[in-house]
Amino acid sequence: MSEEEKIVRRSIGIAFADGGLLALSAVRPQGASGHGDERVATVLCSADGAPVEVSETLLSTEYGADGVQRRATLELWLGEEDGQPLRGAGSLISAAEVSHPGLRGQIAFFRWSLQGRDGLGHYEVLYADG
Repeated sequence: MSEEEKIVRRSIGIAFADGGLLALSAVRPQGASGHGDERVATVLCSADGAPVEVSETLLSTEYGADGVQRRATLELWLGEEDGQPLRGAGSLISAAEVSHPGLRGQIAFFRWSLQGRDGLGHYEVLYADG
């Protein structure tokens, strides 16, 4: 089983310099073949704390040879049918591995930018051992 097949959950949390927030959780159902089968939920808050509806989220990740997530890109599609997505990217600052019986996680701290909004946050990938 490849590392890609062992991913159970990916999550991102970002605090933007303007006070806005982003939380993303992508859960892979048991038996799913890849990240295209993930159930993704994203909440984006503006600087004043008001939630912004996100209808679809696309998350792409580049991993290093050591398996640590190095870079990521986001596309957030808001409820507008003819609009363009909000686009953003993050890059690795530092990372640590954590483990519990049956699970292993890579927690990476990232510097993020979303449509010119800078922020700091984490990007965690949780794997099933075995």
